Amino acid sequence: MAAFTIRPATLADAEALCALHKDAVRSLCLGAYTAEEIEAWLREREPACFSDAMTKGGETMMVAERDGVVAGFASVKGAMLFGLYVDPARGRGAGWALLQAAEDEARRGGAAILSLQSTLNAVPFYRKHGYMRQARSTVRRGGRNLAVLDMIKAL
Repeated sequence: MAAFTIRPATLADAEALCALHKDAVRSLCLGAYTAEEIEAWLREREPACFSDAMTKGGETMMVAERDGVVAGFASVKGAMLFGLYVDPARGRGAGWALLQAAEDEARRGGAAILSLQSTLNAVPFYRKHGYMRQARSTVRRGGRNLAVLDMIKAL
């Protein structure tokens, strides 16, 4: 099986990124969050959210592809990782490639650390790759507070 290709996301990817995000959250976060929390989280997610992040939000978004199919994406701005999601069916291994690309992007921007707010189900992944827990906190999604862990890694 071919390795993943990491490339910059484009506006043409917005629809695929939105669909992948929703699939990943519904599949991979169930168990860490209730179905009601997940649906509230995703209620306002539309392709325009991803386009706006690239154009207005100043986020650098990267896509992992294999055989021309988007298998995951990551978004970073400065020293903050805003998201990293993989396709539950095709994305195995894409997370590590995307995390490395996000760390490289942060380094290029002069960041000495990378911070993130991990979903509860993703904490083992980030710990495996050197991230340390800082604090338990919440994020507001769809009118609900969702538990996350603030994590950091020295670059």
